[in-house]
Formats: sequence, structure tokens, C-alpha cells
Amino acid sequence: MAGIGKCMGIMSGIGLVGGAATSYFMQAKSNKLAMERAKTHAQNGKIKIGGMTPDGKLWDGEMTLDEYKKNINKKTAITAGISGVISAITTTIVAGLTLLIGRKIVK
Repeated sequence: MAGIGKCMGIMSGIGLVGGAATSYFMQAKSNKLAMERAKTHAQNGKIKIGGMTPDGKLWDGEMTLDEYKKNINKKTAITAGISGVISAITTTIVAGLTLLIGRKIVK
């Protein structure tokens, strides 16, 4: 029983790290392109932003490039974490089913 728990623990750890790392590195390329695009659109080191309030009024604002980069990095970290957890769960399920099937075939 300890061998099964160890195996599933190791596989879930590998799934967590692999899923998070893959997601992070894939998003890093997009983040670089977004920052380059933001630098070309920036005026005086600020990006124009705006939107609509819930009551329908439009608003205008500005964001510095540093704030924009911090927001992108925060989003990337959160997404990588979620992707890692989902990957770990999926990997653990597959490892468990594989061990279960292997045990039924051997017996």
C-alpha cells in the first residue's frame, strides 16, 4: 500500500511541476509580445486604458508600463498555478487507474 501511495504522490508532484512550468513558459512568449506592443503604444511611459462602468458611463485612465508588466506577471502566475493543479489531478487519476488495471491484470 505504501508503494501505491508513493507512486501516486510522485506522479502528482511531477504533474504539478510539469503543468505549471509548461503553462508559464508558453505564456512567457505571449507576455514578451504584449510588452513590446505596449511599449510601442505607450505615450510618456503610460498606456491609455478605459472602459465602461456598470451604469453605462465611459471612463478614461492611464497605466504605467511597470504596472502593466506586474499585472501580466500576476495573471501568468495564477494561470500557471491553476494549470499545475489541474495537471496534477489528471496525472494522479491516470496513475491510479494504471495501477488499478495493472493489479487486476496480474491477479
